[in-house]
Amino acid sequence: MRDRRSIRNGEQSVPREVNRVRTVSLRVVFAVAILLLPLELVVQRVVGQPYPGVYQPSFAATPLVGDTLTARVPIVHVTFADGTEQEVPFEEILPDAKLLSTSVFKSAFFDEAHANEPATVAYLRELLGRRFPEADPTTMVVDWTQQKIDVRDPDVRPGTVTSTVVVQLRGAAE
Repeated sequence: MRDRRSIRNGEQSVPREVNRVRTVSLRVVFAVAILLLPLELVVQRVVGQPYPGVYQPSFAATPLVGDTLTARVPIVHVTFADGTEQEVPFEEILPDAKLLSTSVFKSAFFDEAHANEPATVAYLRELLGRRFPEADPTTMVVDWTQQKIDVRDPDVRPGTVTSTVVVQLRGAAE
C-alpha cells in the first residue's frame, strides 16, 4: 500500500524490503569505511603518504598568543671534509617549492631514517655539490628548533633545539 503523499504527487512508493536493503547497505559501507581508517594510518606511517596525498598539509599549527608566534624552524648546517661548517637556508635544500616549504622540508628531514634514504642522500650530494663546487660536503645536520617570534619585531631569535637529524653524505650510500 502506498502512502498518501506519494499517491498525491504521482510517485511510486518503494517497497519496505528495498528500503531496508538500502539502509543496511549504507550502514555496511560506512562501517567498512570507519574500520579502514586505522589501516590507512598504519599504511601512511609505514610506506609514506600515497600520491596524490590522502592527507593535506596542515596550515599554521602555530597560533598567535598575544604578540608572540611559536614556530618550528629547521636550521641546516653542512660540514665539509676540511672540517669547516656552513649554515644553509633550508629553502635552498628544497626543489623549487613555492608554498608550504617548511611542511615539505619536514616531510623529508624530520627523522633520520627517512632523511638518510639513498635517493635523498644522492639528491643532497648533487645539490650541495653544485652549491659548493670547491668543497666536499660530508654531513648535513638539521636542528629542529622551537622559536618564539614577536610579531612587532620579527627578527629571528635563537630557539630551543627540540630534535636533530644527521644526514651522512659519505659512506655506505656512496
